[in-house]
Amino acid sequence: MLPLPSAAQMRAADLATIEGGTPSRVLMERAAYAALCELQMHFDTTRVVFFCGGGNNGGDGLAMARFFAEQGGDAAVCYCGRLREDGTPDADAMSTECARQYSLLPPSVRVCTTPALDGVSAAVDAIFGIGLTRPVEGSAAAHIRALNQSAVPVLAIDIPSGVCADTGGIQGVAVRATRTVAIAARKRGHLLYPGAELCGITTVADIGIPVRECNAFQLERADLAALPSRPARAHKGTFGRVLIIGGSVGMSGAGYLAAKASYRAGAGLVEILAPTENRIIYQTQLPEALLTLYDPAALDRRCLLDALAHADAVALGMGLSHGTCTDRLVALVLEHARVPLVVDADALNAIAADSSLLALLVKTTAPVILTPHLGEMSRLTATPIAMLTADLPEAARKLAEATGALVVLKDARTVISDGTNIYVNAHGNSGMATGGSGDVLAGVIAAFAAGGASPLIAATRGVLAHALAGDEARKRVGSHSLMASDIIEGLCTVLD
Repeated sequence: MLPLPSAAQMRAADLATIEGGTPSRVLMERAAYAALCELQMHFDTTRVVFFCGGGNNGGDGLAMARFFAEQGGDAAVCYCGRLREDGTPDADAMSTECARQYSLLPPSVRVCTTPALDGVSAAVDAIFGIGLTRPVEGSAAAHIRALNQSAVPVLAIDIPSGVCADTGGIQGVAVRATRTVAIAARKRGHLLYPGAELCGITTVADIGIPVRECNAFQLERADLAALPSRPARAHKGTFGRVLIIGGSVGMSGAGYLAAKASYRAGAGLVEILAPTENRIIYQTQLPEALLTLYDPAALDRRCLLDALAHADAVALGMGLSHGTCTDRLVALVLEHARVPLVVDADALNAIAADSSLLALLVKTTAPVILTPHLGEMSRLTATPIAMLTADLPEAARKLAEATGALVVLKDARTVISDGTNIYVNAHGNSGMATGGSGDVLAGVIAAFAAGGASPLIAATRGVLAHALAGDEARKRVGSHSLMASDIIEGLCTVLD
């Protein structure tokens, strides 16, 4: 996993490095050199304009402009900070290091206060960085709009100005960068939308600031190594038994997809608890699965309790539909399950509509993994979707804290939280926005849990494996044609 420090955590790491003996000027100039290397490697540097604010991000840009000019480059600075009455940059209003770099600019660097982009081959955004805590207004907003309306490629230092480093939100207006150089580490705003779209290609510059305190992390493919190994001497019981409680009359596909995904994710046995009407469908589609049948009109709790007693993990809710039978199934599972429980889809909707089921969820002794998409999350928390998307990590963390469950908040960037830590997945693609994709994810997480992974490992690596499988599927069929069943087949490559 890679650290995703908040803006406050990054500032603390920066300060600790300075207090440890590395001067702030040295760190600033390291950042400037790293950004200059990125600029010279990927941009036409015939004529470059550096948009600089009055804070330390602006200082990075000023140092970069100086280095570029010292190498013979054609550099101009468009200053976006506070001005004196005569219209020149007010050095007294700059941060200490920004003022130092401003004083070091050679005469060959032209300084202006209005953007002049005609004939410019590349621009550098060093206006705000990660320190912005308010909406962008005034001349800075005008400069950003002018930059965005031009056809000039942009390199952003640390994060595009106007993008919130903690949420990815847009603070009024934000720079649309071609590439971004994240200083020391990526921040959440590099991964979370809409900010992620404005960063372009993001690379990380290691300038010697270790991030020691962090509660958010980016999942990477290597993290799959944390899944339990599969010993050579094994039998089907070694790899766990998953109980799928999903599918309803006329909606068998959800249960089938979850069950097949569990098998592809390594489960030794998969049992489907299904309405009697679905017997032939499941026996035909997935003969490898065990099948326990019930009458939705007269649910026999004994068949459910017996299935629960044999399960090593349970996935509940996919395609259950709405009604009394679903409510009773959810209540019984929450009361009697003692193994990891993945709660998805219609089970989440039932809990959102019935406070007594929510109370059972909070009281259950089973480790619970909730897997809502934004609509289900909105119903569960009585929060408008727009408020949820404004800060996905905090929304997931709050629900996890309130329920004691792990929360997998599904979106283009899925966020997982245990109430304290945040895990962000940046893999996957838009082709996965298709019916059944969430059912596959529930099956994968349940299989990992049944196979011996901790609930946190099962949830985070389940999300990761599911996303990587979607990327493998896109290679084969493209994003327009991708179906949930293609994701299942993608697991064969990802988990090989």
